[in-house]
Amino acid sequence: MKLTLSKINFINIFSIIVVFSIILGFFIYEFNQELYEKKVVSLEKSYFKKNKAIIKNEIERAIKRIEVINNLIYEKNESILKEKVSFVKNLFDSNKEKNFNIVLSKYKKELNLFKWDNGTGYFYIFDKNGKILYHGGNKKYVNTNVFESSKTNKELYDFLKETLILDENYGSYKWYKPNESPKEIFTKYVYIKKDEKYDVYIAAGVYKKEIDKKVQKLIFEEFKKDKFGDNKYGYFWILGLDKVMKMHALSPELEGKINNHVLSIKGKVLNDIAIKKALDGGGYINYKWIRPDTKKEDEKFSYVKLIPKWNLLIGAGFYITELQDILKEEKKSLRELSNEYLSKVFVVLIILITISLFIARYLSVKIHNVENEREEHMNMLKQYKLLLDRSSVVSKTDKDGIITYVNDSFEKTSGYNKNELIGISHKIIAHPDTPRSQSKKLWDTILKGKIWKGILKNKRKDGVSYYNSITIIPIKDSQGNIKEFISAGTIVTELIENRSKLKNLFKTDALTGLGNRVSLIDHISKQQNGTLALINIDRFKEINDSHSHVIGDKVITSLSDRLFRYFNDKGYDLYRLQSDIFALFTVNKDRRIDDINEFMNTLGKEPYIIGKETFILTYTCGIASNSENLLTYADIALTEAKNKKVKIKEYNNSMKNIEEFKNNLLWVERLHLAIKENRIFPHYQPIYNYKTGKIDKYEALMRLYLDGKIIYPNEYLDIAKKTKLYPELTYKMVEEVISKFSTNNYEFSLNLCIEDLMNEELMIYVFDYAEQKGVFKRMVLEIVESEEIDDSDYINKLLRRFKEEGVKIAIDDFGSGYSNYDYLIKLQADYLKIDGSIIKLIENDIRTQNVVKSIFEFAQKSNIKVIAEFVSNENIDKILREIGIDYAQGFYYGKPEAKLIDEIN
Repeated sequence: MKLTLSKINFINIFSIIVVFSIILGFFIYEFNQELYEKKVVSLEKSYFKKNKAIIKNEIERAIKRIEVINNLIYEKNESILKEKVSFVKNLFDSNKEKNFNIVLSKYKKELNLFKWDNGTGYFYIFDKNGKILYHGGNKKYVNTNVFESSKTNKELYDFLKETLILDENYGSYKWYKPNESPKEIFTKYVYIKKDEKYDVYIAAGVYKKEIDKKVQKLIFEEFKKDKFGDNKYGYFWILGLDKVMKMHALSPELEGKINNHVLSIKGKVLNDIAIKKALDGGGYINYKWIRPDTKKEDEKFSYVKLIPKWNLLIGAGFYITELQDILKEEKKSLRELSNEYLSKVFVVLIILITISLFIARYLSVKIHNVENEREEHMNMLKQYKLLLDRSSVVSKTDKDGIITYVNDSFEKTSGYNKNELIGISHKIIAHPDTPRSQSKKLWDTILKGKIWKGILKNKRKDGVSYYNSITIIPIKDSQGNIKEFISAGTIVTELIENRSKLKNLFKTDALTGLGNRVSLIDHISKQQNGTLALINIDRFKEINDSHSHVIGDKVITSLSDRLFRYFNDKGYDLYRLQSDIFALFTVNKDRRIDDINEFMNTLGKEPYIIGKETFILTYTCGIASNSENLLTYADIALTEAKNKKVKIKEYNNSMKNIEEFKNNLLWVERLHLAIKENRIFPHYQPIYNYKTGKIDKYEALMRLYLDGKIIYPNEYLDIAKKTKLYPELTYKMVEEVISKFSTNNYEFSLNLCIEDLMNEELMIYVFDYAEQKGVFKRMVLEIVESEEIDDSDYINKLLRRFKEEGVKIAIDDFGSGYSNYDYLIKLQADYLKIDGSIIKLIENDIRTQNVVKSIFEFAQKSNIKVIAEFVSNENIDKILREIGIDYAQGFYYGKPEAKLIDEIN
């Protein structure tokens, strides 16, 4: 069975995927196992570290609690002693007896009974001289001097000295304790206060040892109840430095005993190790102890630390097996997570294998398709080669230009056979007329790996020349190095030989045989000075339209004959540029206008008889001299002559020039961009109502934003009207203005010219949009009056339709040019706007004032409101008010702005 490349590729990819999947699966499994074991070890270390941290934190927290409780009780002790002393003082002071000894004897029995802290707490009283009047701890001190006793007790001496100054004091000193050895003194906390009434000092105190007993008792009770850790198996125990167990939360039977039989893991006495660790600032101990839940001996870690000032150490720990029980569950969860991860990895692997197989299959199909395409391409290449060999002259050379292959067409064209050509330089067919520069350029191009195209003049074996339009392509290897060159071409000998004939034909007018526009331009370009006249037949289109183009062509040929007969001997060259326009070029500066004028009045004026028809022609001529833009300026002169309705016009600088045309083109481009980028927008100028004294209407004026500046319509509107851009400007203004005033109650004016009014599609849009926005009653169409409007029934009907909906009509720039009073009546205008050119003269010219009065009186009789434009100062405003004008518009009341006045305010 023959294996195709696509099948071999599929088997290869499939084998690689299977082997790769097995290896990858094995490594993933091993990696997962190793990762699991590392995580177990890490988990054990983490739990062990966590529990060690917990017991250490609990011990630190317990010591802080002891300190807090100890400080609170010592602080409370001062308050308790103060209360006791105050009670006795108040008891004494409640007597009216002035003799203190009598008062003391009265309450001595009660004072003897008033003791605390196992009889170690008592009162004593002394007078200002230090004589002890009463002592509840030991009667032998009565009548002794406390000051004398303090001479050998510095703490007591300083305390008493301070008391005598302050009359009240709290502090400590060392003194003999009841029921203890008379040779040993103990720290005692005492409060003394002077009784002002009897001039004696009442003291009450308690021994530090008794306070510590209270604190320890409270602490022991608290810690016995305190449990901590994940399963609340953690507890506290307290050991004395004398190795006696002071408190054990779990085994109270151990309290008061020395347990030297308990050893550490290393076999040393646990008490000795614990005391050493505590004295060294705290540390961990490892030993075995009975676990409370299982009642079995278990390895345990504890942390011990010294309780400051008490010579006690406190400890707490955790059991190893307890940790292992917790870890067992964690390991189980970790194993499940690991297996789940492994399952997902294998699922992903299976998916990837499946996708890979699909990709392999897809690639195989693609390769199969490529194989088919390649086979098709090979077939096509064979056909292309056949076509190329049959239709083109083909050859191949090495890099030195030695021929290695030629086709049959090459043999036939060159006259050589293959045996004469193979192994010979391509120069064998080179024509000696071929420029060396062309050969050099050809070789420079192809040796750089580029394609060369051109026409080569070659020589046959028999010496006959022929032209070959040839393309030479470098053939490169996979590294991009040139191996050989192949060329293919077609024989264009006949085309080259006919080129000069075609060139002459290209420059000749087919109808008249005269030189055409191309010939004229070529001729002008070769002359430094000269005069060009363009002659145009007037109303020639009427001949074509009324008599047919055949007759028109005969008129053209007749005129060309007359022009040739008349001007040929006078040193003129004659050309036909287009349709009915002929050109005369001469370097003779004399009589150029006279010659043309004479032709128009003589030979050119004679009738043209075509068949049965007779035509009398008139002509218009434009002339230009000595300019680089001779043809353009002659055309401008011709246009100027037509506009001025004269026969001949010679170009001068007052006419439009090329810069003006360029400026027009520039403005067309600017307007295109402005419309596209929404830079056409309205400004609104307020119109002041003299009767109401308010602004109640606005005129919308077009503006263009260009390079940060506002451009006024006078710079571009006339240019826009000559293009199809003007309606787009009006559409933009209509949409912006009507939308603006649909949201307020102001009356507003839209400026429309004859071009707008004659644009039926535009006016339908204006009507429909105004109706949609509901602004008919407040809209004014402001129109510049002209003869075209006056004569147009269509415009009259259009404006009447708007007026029927409530729209008002205003006649703009009245008095500036064409002003027809009858038309105002016929149009039923609502407003008449007197042009600014009249209003600005009104303050200095009485005749202008009379003209304005006349216009106003006519308008008033015709029920037309008058708006004066260009009201620029107070004096003009005053005159207009005196005349009685209805409205004023100008800079005096407001410039055109993008916003309305109330929006600005």
